[in-house]
Amino acid sequence: MYMSFFDKMKARIGIGAAKVDTKLEKDSYKQGETVKGNVFILGGNTQQEINGLYIHVMTQVLREQDDRKYLDDVTLYKIKVSDTFVIEKGEEKVIPFSLQLPYETPITIGDVSVWMKTEMDVTFALDPKDNDYINVFENETVSSFLKAIESLGFYLNKVKNVPFKRSKTGVFQEFEYKPKGGPFQRSLDEVEIGFVADAQSVDLFIEVDRKARGLSGFLESAAGMDESKIRVQYKHFQKESVETAKQELMDILSRYSR
Repeated sequence: MYMSFFDKMKARIGIGAAKVDTKLEKDSYKQGETVKGNVFILGGNTQQEINGLYIHVMTQVLREQDDRKYLDDVTLYKIKVSDTFVIEKGEEKVIPFSLQLPYETPITIGDVSVWMKTEMDVTFALDPKDNDYINVFENETVSSFLKAIESLGFYLNKVKNVPFKRSKTGVFQEFEYKPKGGPFQRSLDEVEIGFVADAQSVDLFIEVDRKARGLSGFLESAAGMDESKIRVQYKHFQKESVETAKQELMDILSRYSR
């Protein structure tokens, strides 16, 4: 009896408590793909009540506050894998799950990371957690535009996730490109593109930053008039080819680089 009491007290601070470990079928996925796996739970040194088992799709966003930039962990999507149950001392449980990655899940490129966080809600105890990092690749439409802009003489300078109220996940991935040649080397300073997608369509967002030309260009730049923001929507079933995406980007950039 006394041993059980002390075991419970230790479990509350994580000593001898139940452990959780998630195993995924694979570690690479496309945006919008279904993730499947199993959650393995091993009971600790005493019986514990589990109020719920959750899996979060996680990433980080760059935030600014008081002239300070910092990375903040955010949940893109969350599912409840199990309701309340009791895990006995030393007991093993396996709970299968599946979830669909949001179509807006950031691509894991540069310093951008995405992971699955398994969280077990335990009564009067520290919540056991498990993190599993995954690789996320772009869907076909996004892939076509990323290849197309590079074929126009731009190189990828920076990728970052930022907060964005107009996306379902609250996160927007920005791809910052700079010209290294091609038709826009003299007219554009940089181009930022990003995508907000769902099962039916992909919204392409473009921000064009023109190079300052003389005093008038300098004044426009200082006033923010040298930037143009464009939004174009594409249906998934259109399946934009790289050549089609290249021509559409060429038309847009030509229009806004003057």
